[in-house]
Amino acid sequence: MPLDNSNVQLLPEPSEPGMMTVIDRDAPGYDEIPVRLMRSPSKERSWRGFALVVFLAIIVLAYPMIESILFGPLIPTSEWAFEESEIRSLQSQGLDGSGIHICMVDTGIDFSHPALSNVNLAGFLDLVGDNPNAPPMEYGVDHHGTMMAGILFSDGAFNGVATGATLSVAAALGPTGYSVKDGAVGEAVEWCWRTQGADIISLSLGGEADPSMAIGGPTVTSVEDALEAGVFVVAAAGNQGENSSDVSTPASIRQVIAVGAIDRGGIVWGDTSKGAISMDGEVRENPHKKPEISAPGMNIISTNDPGFSIPYASSSGTSVSTVFVVGSLALILEKHGTQLDQYEQVSGSVSKIDLVKESLRQSMSEDTHNPRTGYGNLNALSWEQNIEKSLS
Repeated sequence: MPLDNSNVQLLPEPSEPGMMTVIDRDAPGYDEIPVRLMRSPSKERSWRGFALVVFLAIIVLAYPMIESILFGPLIPTSEWAFEESEIRSLQSQGLDGSGIHICMVDTGIDFSHPALSNVNLAGFLDLVGDNPNAPPMEYGVDHHGTMMAGILFSDGAFNGVATGATLSVAAALGPTGYSVKDGAVGEAVEWCWRTQGADIISLSLGGEADPSMAIGGPTVTSVEDALEAGVFVVAAAGNQGENSSDVSTPASIRQVIAVGAIDRGGIVWGDTSKGAISMDGEVRENPHKKPEISAPGMNIISTNDPGFSIPYASSSGTSVSTVFVVGSLALILEKHGTQLDQYEQVSGSVSKIDLVKESLRQSMSEDTHNPRTGYGNLNALSWEQNIEKSLS
């Protein structure tokens, strides 16, 4: 309120409206005073709130850079693959594959990767360098074997499927992923079960079958011998697409579990090989129609060359999906292995494998078999529950 004939004003105190403060506009320094004294308390709170929102937004946007500086480079993961296949649900029961022996036939493995330093290695066979005393090494130009091992055993940026299992590795595939010589894969398979005593043999051998894997060849013979001994064999369906004549060998063998690949939405990966209705004139019947199952296999992050600044990479294909099924089976065998061994003693090795495969078929939601996706998508928890029912 201005006073008559004066530059003096009376202003009410914000906190005490009945008390008036005298403001003289001619007083030295007045220009700086009104801003401070006359600012609306509500506007001041509004500005403070806005500033806080801006500050928090900057923190959120800058967090990846801050985390990278403080804790090292950010590493993407494929956690969806573990979650949607119910592998994490099975692991929540305290299962990690302990007591189960997996033998992997691939391009080798690079144990200098920090996420693989805790792997329990039982043996390494070098059929690429042909050196019986060679230390474990990776021959693949894209570190294929190391990537497959990471999905199973990684203890770093992400946790693998069966980190407590024992591992043997046979390097039988050369730098480009093909068998280095006739019979190398067959020799590796035989080493896996005869010498190493593996419970599961993992064959991420998708793609065109090379001449050494022809029907009736050494690979087929070795795989059939392993199956007769009660060893589970899981193999990639192949990456030849819907125009393929059948899944690749050895996935085509009757009791082998052939695995196709799906993306994050559960849709079949475009290059997954299609299974044939029959093989050698014999119509395939349940639960041995090919492929039997599909699992995550598109843009999966796993361990790669440890020489990279970020030693992880993405991979797609039925090779990748195969190891998700291998790891799931390892968790199931950890829980039900003793009962399955007892069943085998009474009913035989073939019947044991048939029981596990029939339980796998029943664990999936599809009523009919699809030549691209099999009986359905991997649900590790449901698979385990169906095996438990079959054994009870």
